[in-house]
Amino acid sequence: MMLKGKAPVKGSSMLGGGTKLAPVLPVRGVAGVTHTHTHTQSSRKELLDSRLYRRTVADHAYWENYLTTDRYFKNMLSLPSSRIIRALAGPLASVALTSTIVCTYETLRSQGILPPEFPSILMPNNTPLQLTSFAVSLLLVFRTNQSYDRWWEARKIWGGVLNRVRDIVTQAVVFIPEDEKELRIAMRNWTIAFTRTLEAHLQGKLVSRDLKSNLENVLSPKELDMVMNSQHKVVKCLSVMGEISLQAPINSIERQMLMGNVQTFYDYLGMCERIMRTPLPLTYTRHTARFLFFWICSLPFALYGSFGWGCIPIALVISTLLLGIDEIGVQIEEPFGVLPLDAICARAEIDMRSIVADQPECADLVREMKPAGSTPPKPRQVPIEAR
Repeated sequence: MMLKGKAPVKGSSMLGGGTKLAPVLPVRGVAGVTHTHTHTQSSRKELLDSRLYRRTVADHAYWENYLTTDRYFKNMLSLPSSRIIRALAGPLASVALTSTIVCTYETLRSQGILPPEFPSILMPNNTPLQLTSFAVSLLLVFRTNQSYDRWWEARKIWGGVLNRVRDIVTQAVVFIPEDEKELRIAMRNWTIAFTRTLEAHLQGKLVSRDLKSNLENVLSPKELDMVMNSQHKVVKCLSVMGEISLQAPINSIERQMLMGNVQTFYDYLGMCERIMRTPLPLTYTRHTARFLFFWICSLPFALYGSFGWGCIPIALVISTLLLGIDEIGVQIEEPFGVLPLDAICARAEIDMRSIVADQPECADLVREMKPAGSTPPKPRQVPIEAR
């Protein structure tokens, strides 16, 4: 029925669950010529690469490098290669163009090249920007705070998943009798499958390895086909785990403990889907983007009188800082694309395989701890209620 586990495979999954990115559809022009969204596809690829890059896994070496005082200089030197800056190329180009137009117009006007009937387009003072700057700050603070809360909640959920998969496999090897070794391995394999299908369900095309390749060395061909052809792959894995708990020769208390973990996995699935399918209100996101873009494009109209052509770099620097804050909030609003789920799943698989492999040694060690001459424990028998 169940295939024994094999050596773990490095890598992460790619497709699975029910989440798919919508394809880029061609647009038919007026003359009947099909034009593909080349720029859109390029931007999407840049976005996917950027989110893959942000999956940070910290270790001791990472923190030693992170806590150094020269991090300011390192971060400034890496500014030209910043993916956040590259993502803002379009809006920053609009700010630069607007600033150039303002500077050119006012220069031509002040030199008398333009007719005197052409009015000045500069703001008489900075009051409009000063009155609205607090609103920009509030919008950005709310945006980043809410996005970080979503990211941190998703990380806590996956921390709970890691803890619970260790727990349920430990319970399985302790509760299920030694003569039912296949059921122990089955629980381990289907728990591994649960983590991988949940990863694929949440990340869609953002993963680096397809789900089928990840599970080929975990499930048998029949089991793998059953998962891949199911309507909801994560639920299918949890259903099998629940059935293993039901049919295992254990007592009612032990079964209840196993089913408690399965129920918790269902809760985690629902929490992840809630975050995934419920972004920040679209009206708020749109208004923030419009407000911020209008505000930064207004900068050259207020800065030219004091800085002349110098308003172009000043406006670009201010726009980069403000748009960068908004872009960070956008990137982490959908947290599963930037969380290192593959690393978490790999860690979980290693631990689960180790728990099953080390259980006989641990059991022998505890038996040896008992004083000499004591009555050896009887081999664990199938409970009467489970027969």
